[in-house]
Amino acid sequence: MADMNKHLFLLCLTCAGSLTMLAPVTAAPAAAQNPQDDLNTILQDMVKRNSDDFYAAAAAEYDAGGDMSSFTKKMEAAAGKGNAAAMLWNARYQNMFAAKSPGVTDLTQKLLEKAAATGYVPAMVEYAGQVFSRADSETDRKKAMRVLMEACKKGSSKARALYLMVSGRMQSGGITSPEIVSELKKKNYYLEEMIAAAQQDESSFLMWMERAAEHGSAFAAFTLCEFVPQDKAEKFMKLAEERHLPAALGHVGLMTVRQQAARMEAYDAAIAAEGLRKLHISAMMCTPVAMNSLASLYAEGYGDKVSKELICELFRVAHDCGDPNGTAGLGYCMVMGAGCKQEPAAGLALMEKARDKGAQWVNQALASMYFNGDGVPADMDKAISALTDDYVSGSRHAYAIMAAITKLGNATTKPDEKRAQLFLDMAVANGDAHARVFYDMIVKEGKWRFLELLAEKP
Repeated sequence: MADMNKHLFLLCLTCAGSLTMLAPVTAAPAAAQNPQDDLNTILQDMVKRNSDDFYAAAAAEYDAGGDMSSFTKKMEAAAGKGNAAAMLWNARYQNMFAAKSPGVTDLTQKLLEKAAATGYVPAMVEYAGQVFSRADSETDRKKAMRVLMEACKKGSSKARALYLMVSGRMQSGGITSPEIVSELKKKNYYLEEMIAAAQQDESSFLMWMERAAEHGSAFAAFTLCEFVPQDKAEKFMKLAEERHLPAALGHVGLMTVRQQAARMEAYDAAIAAEGLRKLHISAMMCTPVAMNSLASLYAEGYGDKVSKELICELFRVAHDCGDPNGTAGLGYCMVMGAGCKQEPAAGLALMEKARDKGAQWVNQALASMYFNGDGVPADMDKAISALTDDYVSGSRHAYAIMAAITKLGNATTKPDEKRAQLFLDMAVANGDAHARVFYDMIVKEGKWRFLELLAEKP
């Protein structure tokens, strides 16, 4: 019954959305990684090859039993020892928080500049791109241009594409200028991505994106999934995943777990575990929405021996990145004292803030708090009100939960079977095919608590 609860809950949790607005796809097999690979050796090799693909580093840490928390600490340590690839990762990690903390960008720019000074090409390009995207001084821009031109000399196609844009050559000469034509003959997909972004009509945009995907772009392949039929979308998604695009790994990981949840009794734990692996690696590659999705799945019981501290930390990072669902999760952890100090008032304030910003599942969490009296006085009316808001926001199962908790009653309200039947009838009338299953499951267990794992005492 616990597994049934978990799978049904995930269907409820994820029915309103995904990492992206894309059709479900079949997960591609992940590249085999040796769990014993030394992280520092991988990072050193990345610097030698001028690679900024952190998949191998993240996979090695995860397969060796690590997680987002341990990976962050090790990457910070490697950056402190002067590894340029680790510096780049830390800059990307910190840049996730720029929306909430604008001052972070100054710090990451210095980190990128330090990494660029070692001759590590990905950092050189990223440093230049960050300078040119900001209203920095002319002195800074000239310095960034020198760094960018040096990266061009080192053979970086991404640097050449960026140079053509920031130097004005793309704008002044158009795609028929000799420099642009030369790069297109070299199948520079970074340039093709830029040209696609400048198109005004969809057909031209798709044409250039398809060229970029054909020539090796993971980003273009991922983007095309939203514009093509499902069979083509699956092929493009597989390409993006195989090319280690973090967003694609996260999407496929979540879809894999979701598909297993839908199978219910036929749930395959091994396949779901591989989905969690991809989602975790996506989080390690600095994808905020993957961190929130991962925290939610872990909190519901997916994963092996996951600590509440890790769940809370993942929610906290997603919150710091500006994700409303991360804010809701962090607030709920604070209310429950799960993986952090128990602070009900502060946690409730975060949850209400998340609700106002459109968090997907916060209303169910609020309903659970008021039904069970977790951190707040038990109040059946407030629980029902929160579930009503949950229904309005698109949840299919809100009325079924209303029916079940009304049937059970709580510390302040007696069971009301007639009202419960009314809610159940409304659930069925509104098209909830699993309403009776949800209702029977909760009533049989005699309790209902959102993300019950977070309420468990040590």
